[in-house]
Amino acid sequence: MFNRPPLLLRRRAFLAWAGLTAFDLLLFGRAVFIEAGMADRLRAAAEAMHLRGVPLAPLRGPIVDREGKVLAESYHRYSAYAVPVQVARPSEEARILALLLGLPAETIRRRLTRRLGFVWIKRRLTDAETQALRTQAGALPGVFLAPESQRLYPHGEFGGLVLGFCGVDEQGLAGLEYTYNRAIAGTRGYVLREYDVAGLPVPHAASHLDPPKPGNTLVTTLDANIQGMAERAAEEARLEHGAKQVMVTVMDPRTGGILALAVRPGLDPNRYQDVPASRWRDPVVSDTMPPGSIFKPVTLAAALATGATRPGAGFFCPGFKVVLGRRVNCWRRGGHGAESLSDVVKNSCNVGFMELGLALGLDRFYDALSRFRALGPTGVDLPGEARGILPAKSRATALDLAVMAFGQTLTTTPVAILNAIAMVANGGRLNRPHVGDRILAPDGRLVRSVAPPPGAAVIPAHVAELVQQMMTRVVREGTGKLAQVPGYRVAGKTGTAQKVVGGRVAEGTYIASFVGFAPVPDPRVAVLVSVDEPQGAYYGGQVAAPVVGRLLRQILEYLGVPPQEAVRPPAPGTPALVPNLVNLSPAEAERDARDFGFAVRFSGSGPIVIDQSVEYGGYRPAGSTIFLTLGDHPRIYLDWVAVPSVVGLPVADARRVAFDIGLNLHVEGNLNGRVTWQAWPPNREVRAGQTMAVRAR
Repeated sequence: MFNRPPLLLRRRAFLAWAGLTAFDLLLFGRAVFIEAGMADRLRAAAEAMHLRGVPLAPLRGPIVDREGKVLAESYHRYSAYAVPVQVARPSEEARILALLLGLPAETIRRRLTRRLGFVWIKRRLTDAETQALRTQAGALPGVFLAPESQRLYPHGEFGGLVLGFCGVDEQGLAGLEYTYNRAIAGTRGYVLREYDVAGLPVPHAASHLDPPKPGNTLVTTLDANIQGMAERAAEEARLEHGAKQVMVTVMDPRTGGILALAVRPGLDPNRYQDVPASRWRDPVVSDTMPPGSIFKPVTLAAALATGATRPGAGFFCPGFKVVLGRRVNCWRRGGHGAESLSDVVKNSCNVGFMELGLALGLDRFYDALSRFRALGPTGVDLPGEARGILPAKSRATALDLAVMAFGQTLTTTPVAILNAIAMVANGGRLNRPHVGDRILAPDGRLVRSVAPPPGAAVIPAHVAELVQQMMTRVVREGTGKLAQVPGYRVAGKTGTAQKVVGGRVAEGTYIASFVGFAPVPDPRVAVLVSVDEPQGAYYGGQVAAPVVGRLLRQILEYLGVPPQEAVRPPAPGTPALVPNLVNLSPAEAERDARDFGFAVRFSGSGPIVIDQSVEYGGYRPAGSTIFLTLGDHPRIYLDWVAVPSVVGLPVADARRVAFDIGLNLHVEGNLNGRVTWQAWPPNREVRAGQTMAVRAR
């Protein structure tokens, strides 16, 4: 007879059985999880132990202008890499590689002896280096070639700052390359090869290719032809006025699309390492400046939109205004006397604008700055946009307000002030300035549009129209006469601002600016030119207005905008403005002179005007004759030229040789003798338009 186990034993047996069952279920669950959930990861880890990948760089997508002209592109270059475990004789191979690649042998030897499965020897070889490595492949076991991508900017400095540049791994570091890096970078690929435990390739093992995917195309709002006009205008202005820097920005006021952005001196993205890092940023976006009188249309629009003034308001300018016990002078010390609001704008009267600012008051003035984004940031799709500086409203005084109303005691960026003026030009809508327009796949399909939608209205259309009409008087009758374009109504505003250095006004240093748009009404293009520290003449109407006038004429003709009115030259004998005819063809010079009321007479031969007898910008009786000299080349180039050898030549012949290629000579000594010394060696590459010192006896 069997006795039943006590209850305690039965419970212990049950617990043991339950524990074993739970443990078995846990093991089973873990096995299922490993098999089903971790299989891919474990398989990849196992393969990683004996598979090694060689990276394959994708071709970075091109950047093109709005017509499809390539501004930046990529092409394949080979790079040399090594698998150190396969290198049998590191010192010997390092010596061979040093001879082939021009690198220190010790540097290569250290790379070849590193405990890694992959090391770069030299990136982006020249064609000669690639061919040399291929011919010596048998003597370099463990050293291989891998295709990579290299960025090329085919036009050099052309738009260099807005395009930006890429680093050694083709990552965007500045400009559009940085902003749209993810869209145009592409996807890296790999070639996977199988290796044994010794790190040597397994014979006849299959390789796995994961091909790289090329990047998308960035279509911009830039127009290569207009960019070229702006680049030439900026360089000519810099050389003519001996300026520290010149910035030219061209915008379509209807959309906010930037058509051109030129800065001189600029940046060649192919050689960005050759200049200081401070030159890498785009000053149109990243640097602030005191705007001076080009800010006045912002004050005017705010005053009209808020009812702080009316079109028929009257003013009186005695040449100064006293605010909080401080006397603030108008630029015209004798004053402008009695003026209408339109006269205040035409004369750029500081006293009138101080009264407008005080009538607005701090709250409405600061609110207008915010709504117009006149001090930024605008949200432009370029990196490093700066925000303008102005006194905090809580601490600002009536004196601050009066001075800010005419563009001093505050700073802004060129792109922000141009965008605010474009708001006036387009009828009161504040667009977001932009350079990117759309992203296209490699096969041309639209991936997405990156252009922002049209902006909202911030001032009434009738206020924008009033400001436009008043700004046309600035060009027709006021300080901006040199920006006139025969046949078109141009609106504009001059500006001359003293620079602030180290928190103090720098006496004798100025920024001369002019902002304008045309034709009025329905402007198609807005332009801002700022000339930093011009030598000699420094008023915006003298320095920057002629640049804008010529640019507007070129751009309107290029865009096919028909003249608004018949060109009516001044009556014979009346004062007429002398145009700039240098660097025009004879036909263009004759047409421009006729439109401004002058006859011309040519001397010399050649396809281009290189000198005119009367300096542009002054006044002469209409019907007078301007004598023009023709030559073979433009007087100012954007290209590099080779310095000629003029030693031994008579001074007159040396001047002619230098002039023909676009250089000037500064002669020391006997002007009727022969050149005995020149400052620059022959064949040295320099920018045309520069001056070389020579000695003669």
